[in-house]
Amino acid sequence: MFITQPKIFISSTVLDLTKERTAAYNAVNKVGGFPVMSEKTMEAQSTDSLTACLSKVMESDIYVLILGSRYGWQPKGEESITELEYQTARSKNIPILVINTIFQKEPLQKEFEGRVEPNYFRKTVCDAFELEKELEQALKTEIEKKQNEYFNKTEPVYANLVKIQFPSHVYIADLNIDKKEIKQYNNERKRPFSKPSLRDYAVSALYMQDISFPHDWLVWDGKIITFHNLQDDSVGLTRIIDRGTAEQFLCEEFYDTSPDHLSQFKYLLKKCIETKLHKQKIKWFKEEKLFAFLPISKDDAGRWQPRSQSWTKTKKSATRKVVDIMYDIKDKTKIFNLRSLAFRIGFENFDNEWYLFLKPEWIFLWNDLKVCDYAFKNIQWLKKTERNMHVFNHFNFILRYLQPSQMESLFTEYNDYPFLKLEQIEKFDFAPIVPDSVWNSLEAISAQKKLTDDGGNVELFGL
Repeated sequence: MFITQPKIFISSTVLDLTKERTAAYNAVNKVGGFPVMSEKTMEAQSTDSLTACLSKVMESDIYVLILGSRYGWQPKGEESITELEYQTARSKNIPILVINTIFQKEPLQKEFEGRVEPNYFRKTVCDAFELEKELEQALKTEIEKKQNEYFNKTEPVYANLVKIQFPSHVYIADLNIDKKEIKQYNNERKRPFSKPSLRDYAVSALYMQDISFPHDWLVWDGKIITFHNLQDDSVGLTRIIDRGTAEQFLCEEFYDTSPDHLSQFKYLLKKCIETKLHKQKIKWFKEEKLFAFLPISKDDAGRWQPRSQSWTKTKKSATRKVVDIMYDIKDKTKIFNLRSLAFRIGFENFDNEWYLFLKPEWIFLWNDLKVCDYAFKNIQWLKKTERNMHVFNHFNFILRYLQPSQMESLFTEYNDYPFLKLEQIEKFDFAPIVPDSVWNSLEAISAQKKLTDDGGNVELFGL
């Protein structure tokens, strides 16, 4: 199925219909098609003429048959090459348009005309000028019909959106800390701040009181905003707020107040997922604005080891390597850097439904787990060589890894996080059909076979 420029094969004898074929060539160009013609657009090939022509017919979107006076060359002593092209188009269900001429036909051509007539309504033209006009109109009609069929059909599409759930209320209270006392505390411990933010002061205030608390909260306009219940004295954050100011608000009431409130709410969600992933050794890299898997074990020599994770794709077991070790070319006993699976996230609100969008990425790290600044070309190469199926499997794995409530049997080390739940990947059923041939040819042969489905409903999660 073509989307933009259809390939239109012009089939006829050549020497006796030069003017008619030129007229057909012009008609195809006028409708924005690509004319496939042996004498004009077909390239030289290392195969015989019959094979070359029939292969071009099979690649075409529309087949045009022009019936002149001659039957033409019979490569196998039976059907002419024109009739073989016609038979090929019919066998492949390619749309066929027939243009007849008023030329006196030789016996074999008359018989061929008789075989075509019962199957297709043909238009008879008097000359090349009429042929060009009639073919142009016929092609326009056929192209419009096919494009309407294409745009009126839909198929299910998986987006990189995942619906999320969070508490119905958010808590807000005035921050109540002593900056001078905190500065003195940090100076005594030789941990002075360089241009500290109000949140930095708040974190230090918790340390001063030996309170270890997750970072799923934010400080904005002198207030702490969190999903934690600030009216509950057992919550550690209540030690650094004015408890009399603690209030509960509907989340919708908060983020609908202004664009700034919406932005802060998205930042709170991001802090929640950062906390959710911390136990999983998935770190937020601020400058790169992405999360990345970290290595979790070392060998006896103190070198980082690759990190792999077993998981289940529907009923199939698989192993995903999330951290790979790149050794020094000159000294294989030394680690040069680490390649880690990573991902970017964001949050969006559509019609009062909240979604996490997730994009798989890669990152390279040094031994100290700081970002390797010289790996840009490596990352570009990885992205260039990855195909649709690779990226989808990265996405599928990451999504399942972030859903412990549904995947506890797979990821038993994870204690579910209470403030942010992820649901299944979002699926839309209103997207126009994208012909498999447009993108499937980019995949490996084995993947192409798995992804071929005329119904447009391949079970991607099982691949």
